[in-house]
Amino acid sequence: MSEPADGQDRNLFWQQMLSGQHPALRRGRKVMRALSPTASDRCRLCCVGFDGFTAPALRLAGFRPWRRNPHFCEQCEAVLAKERGGAEIDIAMLYADVRGSTQLAARLGPAAFAALMQRFFRIATGVFTRTDAVVDKMVGDEVIGIYLPGFSGSDYRRHAIKAALALLRATGHSDPAGPWLSIGIGVHAGRTFVGSIGVEDGNYQFAALGDPMNFCARLVATAKGGEAVISAAVWDGAPANMSAERRNLTLKGYDDPIDAYVTTVSGQPGQNLKR
Repeated sequence: MSEPADGQDRNLFWQQMLSGQHPALRRGRKVMRALSPTASDRCRLCCVGFDGFTAPALRLAGFRPWRRNPHFCEQCEAVLAKERGGAEIDIAMLYADVRGSTQLAARLGPAAFAALMQRFFRIATGVFTRTDAVVDKMVGDEVIGIYLPGFSGSDYRRHAIKAALALLRATGHSDPAGPWLSIGIGVHAGRTFVGSIGVEDGNYQFAALGDPMNFCARLVATAKGGEAVISAAVWDGAPANMSAERRNLTLKGYDDPIDAYVTTVSGQPGQNLKR
């Protein structure tokens, strides 16, 4: 795929790639299906097969599962990383971080705390993979996943909600004995800049930037252990039978209070409002 010639072309390239509508991508999917006709597991973007009799040869050509989400291949990631720039697109994002991590680290010691965080990161990556997210960051005691229409499909906002509940369950918040790790989650969606970010002639990486990301970071800060705090932008598309508690929140850095919806996997809160 040739590199876009100017800023306008770059923006169009990213818009089409992130929505899954780039002409070269659509043509490439036909080729990849033909090259891996027996595959049952494919890259969600280019459709190359990860299994089947042609998979070993395709892996040698670089079509291996991407480490940030094995539902996508490294070649698709390489194309996105190579093409400088990006585009504004509506995405959903999930922030999850550990509650009481400072005290936990002091009590456990460095090695044991690192092992606990490694377990958390591994489980979070698995949840993001199953829900078609891209792992945006793993920093300290926090993980961030982003949901792109071209990668996650038209229900990308609902995928983020599904991931929030799955991650709460995976950390034991539905266990009567209590969680093995207390986490809070924030889920939001909005128009965000997504693209290849870095220093010219330096290291570039696929990333998402913008106010929705900052807003979600503030949202997760309000979540207590075991809670998923969901913004109104995402709650509007939540499953009809989902229950939550509506809260009026004041977020740091934002002047006006906002309504958010708080749900758990333990039955409380969430008894006073249903979609």
